[in-house]
Amino acid sequence: MTLELREVVVRRGAFRLAADLEVAADGVTVVFGPSGSGKSSLLATIAGLSRLEAGRLSLHGHVLEDARKAVRVPAHARGIGLVFQDARLFPHLTVRGNLEYAEHRRPAVRNAPIVIEIARRLEFEDLLDRPVRNLSGGERSRIALARAIVSAPELLLLDEPFAALDGRRRRDFLALLRELSNEQSLPMVVVTHSIDDAAELANDVIAMRDGRVIAFGAAAAVMSRPEFAGLLDRRDLGARVPADAVAGGAVEGVWVRADSVLLASERPRGISARHVWEGRIDAITREDARGVLVSLATEAGYILSRITPEALADLQLEQGKQAWAVVKAHAL
Repeated sequence: MTLELREVVVRRGAFRLAADLEVAADGVTVVFGPSGSGKSSLLATIAGLSRLEAGRLSLHGHVLEDARKAVRVPAHARGIGLVFQDARLFPHLTVRGNLEYAEHRRPAVRNAPIVIEIARRLEFEDLLDRPVRNLSGGERSRIALARAIVSAPELLLLDEPFAALDGRRRRDFLALLRELSNEQSLPMVVVTHSIDDAAELANDVIAMRDGRVIAFGAAAAVMSRPEFAGLLDRRDLGARVPADAVAGGAVEGVWVRADSVLLASERPRGISARHVWEGRIDAITREDARGVLVSLATEAGYILSRITPEALADLQLEQGKQAWAVVKAHAL
């Protein structure tokens, strides 16, 4: 099963979106890029809220829109759920009313959690009879997600669903999205500008800049490409380490920032850091007078470390030499 956008062009005022991609429509696909890159516009196009100027869009081999053939399935008939950043709940209904509305309208052939079950999973059973106008931003986000899931879509699109959440609630929400995607066999496309969220959630990644898709495919491959690194600021530059190397599979992966990685020219002994990876230096890149990026090829994948030019000289690090990456647990 795949989601395909072939030579798609959409215009909204002066903004132009161009996309030509194919990703597996299962698991979680993350759309990543800086503000203004077109992430939300891409979701609106898939959902049917924006009309194609050119190109073709299909889901599971079923054509949803083809500009050349003048074929266009309306948004309400696409079987796609969309959760906006601002939730967009029905203000005249209670929380229960919003969920029951979606439950009554879902196709009989598709199963989904019932209202009480999803309320328990998302921890808002005590809110069911509350008017939605009395909810906090985080509560509204959870209700909007629950309403979308109860409607039993074939594909769920989420636009920055974590914006109103932080701390434990945010991390629980991330884990729950993955669980629901797996349990319900519900593919999701999630927009985020957080590199940590992207690393933890994504099976596949669509990377965007200036209205264009610059890379797409398996998360491990896309997030290691130079084009992807170009989307990150200096603080976030780093590498994705697979979950089984650090977290026992609780997430898809973990983003390890270059500033969090120490390098050793000899095997470290007697240290408190829990994660030490042996590897060989693949590349050394001088950023400026203050920093040098060292890429280390390890069993956990490529790991980036930012060190000073003085450290590079003192450790006598060179391309092809053996080295060890050291990361404290809190950095993961």
